[in-house]
Amino acid sequence: MSQLPEIQINPEIHPRHGLHLPALDLWLDAPRAKSFSFISHAHSDHVARHQRILCSPVTAHLLQRRYRIARDRLTIQHFHEPITWNDHCITLLPAGHIPGSAMLHVRSLRSQASLLYTGDYKLRPSRAAEPASWLQADTLIMESTFGLPHYVLPPAADIEKSILRFIHNAIADHATPVLLGYSLGKAQEIAAILAAHHLPFVSSKTVCEMTQACREAGCTLPEPQLWEGKIPLGTTLIAPPQILKQPEFFSIPHRRSCMMTGWALNASAKFRYGTDDAIPLSDHADFPDLLETAALVQPKKIITIHGSTRELASTLRQRGYNAWSHFGNDQLDLPL
Repeated sequence: MSQLPEIQINPEIHPRHGLHLPALDLWLDAPRAKSFSFISHAHSDHVARHQRILCSPVTAHLLQRRYRIARDRLTIQHFHEPITWNDHCITLLPAGHIPGSAMLHVRSLRSQASLLYTGDYKLRPSRAAEPASWLQADTLIMESTFGLPHYVLPPAADIEKSILRFIHNAIADHATPVLLGYSLGKAQEIAAILAAHHLPFVSSKTVCEMTQACREAGCTLPEPQLWEGKIPLGTTLIAPPQILKQPEFFSIPHRRSCMMTGWALNASAKFRYGTDDAIPLSDHADFPDLLETAALVQPKKIITIHGSTRELASTLRQRGYNAWSHFGNDQLDLPL
């Protein structure tokens, strides 16, 4: 792969080290502690205790609350407010993944070469996260979690209808609906959906803590009500998937559980998770989102990371893009 001037991506990317921009000596979501790293959002698989951290204001607050990362390690940058550093212009853009999630756009002031790193993102509308936006870039580094053609999520309105149907059916059967999603991100999306439809709910302790932290950071979310052992009739419980293995879950009489995940597009999802149902509420870009991102950014080169990297890169090459998996060893596509 040819390298663009000023913005160089380490071609030997390894899960132990992650992505690095040598011109800035800046790591991107590095999984291990580095001298300076951009953290796109506050999910644990993107967080390490770097000496210095570049992030959005909401992510900064969540890093302090959730991981006790000291404030003096954080370089906080607001969305759409570029800064100049080391002869480069750096801009954070909302990623639409969870509250505070950010993409990183870098442009060389000398060569005008540019790069956009998406991190985890989605283009679809969200009730809890800031809507995603983008800038044109010569190099696009994009996640590919759902990089296979059959991962096409239903419209947001249809997903919400499925959630409401699950809740109403459970209540009609005198069961307690339990919606499962990560304590940070998915749980706040679920809460915002239920609040928009005026449905009562309570939340587990970790969900309450993360919702309150998001509210403290300025996110518009309903005030969380803590689940304290008894759930009123007609009320939904929002909890993380880990609760399925905890005694408190089994103490809920007539419970009915539903996993909120994009993997619910797979027919086997509810059996895999051991729940009564599964609904494809996702905070990741689905396959159409991924293709649309390439069309919006119009890059000269695409590097796919995380997920079906080779398959997505192959699809993009067939569409005329210079796209390659960060793992390397892509198979060349021969025209039939």
